[in-house]
Amino acid sequence: MAEEMFRAADDLPDDDRQLLTAIRKTLWEYEPLRATRPTLTIGVQDGRVVLAGRVRTLAIKEIAEYLLLRIDGVRAVRNDLLADPEVVRALADLVAADPELGPLCPRIDVRDGVVHLAGDVPSEAVANRLIELAADHPWVDSVVSYLTIEPRAAVAAANGALTNGSASHGAVAATVPTESSEG
Repeated sequence: MAEEMFRAADDLPDDDRQLLTAIRKTLWEYEPLRATRPTLTIGVQDGRVVLAGRVRTLAIKEIAEYLLLRIDGVRAVRNDLLADPEVVRALADLVAADPELGPLCPRIDVRDGVVHLAGDVPSEAVANRLIELAADHPWVDSVVSYLTIEPRAAVAAANGALTNGSASHGAVAATVPTESSEG
């Protein structure tokens, strides 16, 4: 099972191979990391470690680096891990910067590079723009949409009528999750 979690070069000098073994053991023993079953790439050269892959939280990212720095023989760690909240933040910043999409405040969730979008949008064209915006980001592998076309709610939101839940909602259009593998 540990072999599935880690990728690394096999043709290392003895010192680096021993260090790689210690790194794998240390990361495998870190339960929050192991429980999420990421696939990590580990590079080792003369005591310098490069750690790459996707992890669920920023804490896991930071703790993994800290654990490696405590291993005898590790001189430096370049932490290229990408945490899901970093992807959420990057996408939220892109959406917020868009004058049409920002006010809609869609819900954005990410797990292992798969973005889940939810919320009300005024039209299918706006939904498609939001999906494409997410799919075009280099940190995104695919997008699943749970966006609902709700023209009246979107118009009310644009007019500021949703304060304290005062706007009434019309019939909700049926939505089917869609997946885009662009990105």
